[in-house]
Amino acid sequence: MNGRVNILSKDKLILSSASVMAGIVNGFIGTGGGIILYFTLKLLNKNKTADEMKYIMAMIVASVIPMSIISALIYMLKGTLVYGKLAVYLPAALIGGITGAFLLDKLKFKIIKKIFAVLIIYAGVRMILG
Repeated sequence: MNGRVNILSKDKLILSSASVMAGIVNGFIGTGGGIILYFTLKLLNKNKTADEMKYIMAMIVASVIPMSIISALIYMLKGTLVYGKLAVYLPAALIGGITGAFLLDKLKFKIIKKIFAVLIIYAGVRMILG
């Protein structure tokens, strides 16, 4: 081995492509980028334990935050944010985010996966039906 790092490895290309798609989806519909990253990271880390998957969930959240901030800034510049409505639910959403971050260490990953799956199915059905 000559000490060089293969920058264009298959996994890095897959993750980079998925990250671009996650950013586009997150900016386009305001959600979904994390879902793309979750399934990509799960695919690339097939043999991870439940505890290791919790770290992946934390990485996804850390990735979604900057995507969401940039999207929100662009929406603000375009004048599409309604600050009065944002002020109503943002404090509660922040409390929920803090609670969820603490629960990640307390709940078994099997339960987290089931909650995640139910939410995805519910959101998908709601979007399809209108």
